Amino acid sequence: MKYKIALAGNPNSGKTTLFNCLTGSNLYVGNWPGVTVEKKEGNLRDTNKDITLVDLPGIYSLAPYSMDEIVSRNFLLEERPDLIINIIDASNIERNLYLSTQLMELNCPMVGALNMMDVVKKTGVEIDVREMEKIFGYPFIEISAQKETGIDELIKLVEKTLEIKKLKEFPQIFPPEIMTLFNEFDELLQNKYPEILAGYPRLFRVIKLIEKDEEVLLKIHDNSDLLEDIAVVRKKIEVLSKHDVDSAIADYRYRFITAGISQATRKTKENTIQFQEKLDKVLMNRYAALPIFFLFMFVIYYVSITLVGDITIGGIEWFINDVLMVGVAAVLGNLGAADWIIALINDGIITGVGAVLTFVPQLVVLFIFISILEDSGYMARVAFIMDRIFRHFGLSGKSFIPMVVGLGCSVPGIMATRTLENERERKLTAVLTPFISCGAKMPIYVLMASVFFTEYQTLLVFSLYLVSLTVVFGSGFVLSKTWFKGADSGYLLEIPPLRLPKLRNTATQVWERIKEFIIRAGTIIFAASVVLWFLQSFTPGFQMVDSPDQSILAMFGKIIAPIFIPLGFGNWIASVALLTGIAAKEMIISTMSVLLSGQDGSFTVAISQIFTPVSAYSFVIFVLLASPCMAAIATMKKELGNWRDFFFALSYQIGLAYAVSFIVYQVGSRIFV
Repeated sequence: MKYKIALAGNPNSGKTTLFNCLTGSNLYVGNWPGVTVEKKEGNLRDTNKDITLVDLPGIYSLAPYSMDEIVSRNFLLEERPDLIINIIDASNIERNLYLSTQLMELNCPMVGALNMMDVVKKTGVEIDVREMEKIFGYPFIEISAQKETGIDELIKLVEKTLEIKKLKEFPQIFPPEIMTLFNEFDELLQNKYPEILAGYPRLFRVIKLIEKDEEVLLKIHDNSDLLEDIAVVRKKIEVLSKHDVDSAIADYRYRFITAGISQATRKTKENTIQFQEKLDKVLMNRYAALPIFFLFMFVIYYVSITLVGDITIGGIEWFINDVLMVGVAAVLGNLGAADWIIALINDGIITGVGAVLTFVPQLVVLFIFISILEDSGYMARVAFIMDRIFRHFGLSGKSFIPMVVGLGCSVPGIMATRTLENERERKLTAVLTPFISCGAKMPIYVLMASVFFTEYQTLLVFSLYLVSLTVVFGSGFVLSKTWFKGADSGYLLEIPPLRLPKLRNTATQVWERIKEFIIRAGTIIFAASVVLWFLQSFTPGFQMVDSPDQSILAMFGKIIAPIFIPLGFGNWIASVALLTGIAAKEMIISTMSVLLSGQDGSFTVAISQIFTPVSAYSFVIFVLLASPCMAAIATMKKELGNWRDFFFALSYQIGLAYAVSFIVYQVGSRIFV
């Protein structure tokens, strides 16, 4: 028999870490909300049963406000899993159990996984899991997903619970007088509106109709009679509770939770995590937080770009040019290969792919640092601090999270906007996130910095980071007053405890990001390098060229090059490189490397002949701000949801990139003659 189990819980409760432990997967893990933005599946390990585990996006309740919360609720209601593993952050147990009281209304077997028990024990609190089961009506088990303790016991408890054929009745959360109203309304629904939400669990249907849940109301098609009946029962609840309906229902849930927790927990010793609290006073200080953050980012760029680059780039280039290419030419020459085949492999494939792979060590170090900041919980604190600033520019602190995710790749960054409840902020953040530089653009910056700004490489790359933030703030302010007008959302972001990053998580995150980079180098860039070599090696009459200027590619490039003359890089090589960068930003370096491979001197010498320091900076500004690669563009279209906003986003990104690069070159070329 096949079973389907849902893994549900609050954002940042450790769901994805637990999913990886239970399935052996390597999904992205971060110590902040919004890591999972769509459901993911895997097979439960170490069991004889055929069990599929589904990792759902984190939700605070079954009243969805954001797209990822809708994904979770729809799965629980429509897919009807055989069991729910309810993961609970035991260090914040009362708030996490609010969702549990709603899951109990779905008439689905459930297991409670009390996660982060290592943190709970440091606070001097002990939880009685047997008492918890008596109070809440389903079994609990203590685990620590990060330390991988209690996982085997959880799997056994899941197997045992699946074997129980009869669903155990959950306890009554609401007081008798409220339950009487619920039962009366349920009878009315069965008699008068039997077709309304017929497949929904009985109590869940009753409560959601009474709460006038937006998603539920969309399904009843403005039934005026039903709305009148709902208004009657809402009035009765308000009279009984002396509160509005939503507040009353939430209050009854928390009363049940608080009473239960007071019975099931006890204090055993003094809190031993005062050091974290003291550290937070520094990291989240009103005046010191942002300078500390910018200092961290400057050090990260200095170490990954300047220190690591000085050590690795020269050695890798020597190996590619003086060892690999010489060796390939010698071997193929001895085998009698034609000159054009040797040129294709060396000047096309090895040159194009090698130009990108040269920067892998620097990206590895950069991703290691970013992963540590995410996994430690520091980035969630920065997002909280950023809220005060973002509010002035039409965004919220939650908008910072997709932007940091976008430092690795814009695709998951844009997808992470689903965690924003407010549609206006969600779309605005999806448009602005590509302005934050992804890892694929970093090799372009490093190349230009190493050629034109040798002594100031870190400053150049860090300046691009500041430019991107300035553009995000300025664009957020303008667009929130024009194209994306609307009300701001309230701000709710959980501040997770600071944790030592787990080596396995860091290694997994870095490997996944670098693997994607290398795969593109071995597929898209490999294929494109071959095509580019042919296009720049043959004339329109398919004759071998004496000079790349006579090639098919040059002819096309010279048509579009005048567009970029005001920006300082109106040569056909730079223009073609920008176009190929639409497929993948790494292609920009590969394209220039292939097109300049036939010129005298090294690649860096050839680069210095088609750019000046000012035009090089203008070029990287354009790369930074222009629309991202095709994969990110497609993701942006999906998240924006309509062609109108999508075409506006593309036009705005390209137009802004052109305008800023124009200003940089025109002003810079007059200052630095």
